[in-house]
Amino acid sequence: MDLKERLIQYEGTKEYQRTLGYYRNDKFYPYKDSLGKWTIGYGRLIDGIQDQYKNGITAMDADILLAKDIDKAKKQLSTLNLGVLPQDIEDYLVIMLFQLGLGGVQKFKKLLAAAKAHDRNGIRRESVDSLWYRQTPNRVKDMNNNLK
Repeated sequence: MDLKERLIQYEGTKEYQRTLGYYRNDKFYPYKDSLGKWTIGYGRLIDGIQDQYKNGITAMDADILLAKDIDKAKKQLSTLNLGVLPQDIEDYLVIMLFQLGLGGVQKFKKLLAAAKAHDRNGIRRESVDSLWYRQTPNRVKDMNNNLK
């Protein structure tokens, strides 16, 4: 499964969001995420301006926002100066950046050191010893399982 599909699974497929009422009439509508922040589509934070989305967004709009968010996370990854990474570790960090933002990921100093060293067991160990893991254990377990 590619990075985009993994993020859609983690953030909630159309079918899943339909069961919660966030996707209806062929559109995504704003909802509050697990931390109470307004979100739309596939995990796009809308920071208190949900009124602009009161009429919902199409699946194509959600895909475009997701592509922009992935691109942003990839650019943020390049600022971490970790060198050339294997694809599985790069994807792992892009997903982290997507979810936690640059400031959040920068707090994982030991995990980032393990990533730079291509130490997958170190990444797994540091990820489970975190608030991030306690908040989204299924996602982090799956991410850890996807490390080769």
